[in-house]
Amino acid sequence: MKLFATFVILTALGAGAAFAQDTPAPTVPPSTCPAIVQAPAAWTATASQQDMQAAVARYETWRAQAETTMQCRAAEVNALNAQTRARRAEYDAALADNQARAAAFQAQIEAAQARRNRR
Repeated sequence: MKLFATFVILTALGAGAAFAQDTPAPTVPPSTCPAIVQAPAAWTATASQQDMQAAVARYETWRAQAETTMQCRAAEVNALNAQTRARRAEYDAALADNQARAAAFQAQIEAAQARRNRR
């Protein structure tokens, strides 16, 4: 048991040193969607009817482009969220498996120690 406790302590200390290191933030891949463009300027208070109609036309063109871009970005976000959920499920399954294996390993150690103490 002392050997196992020593092993656990040394492992924890080694892991703590590894976690203490600065890790760079992961890079975000570039979007495959069009760039988000700035909205056109509105007309001024002294604009003529033609200026207002031209501004409305520019706005409608921009709105259609922006809507397409935002739908594309929403699809990217949904895909990344699905990937994150899948990775989390993999992680959770591996963690549960590791914990079960550690518990089984500990049970074997305790059984071996109990047999040794009976002699």
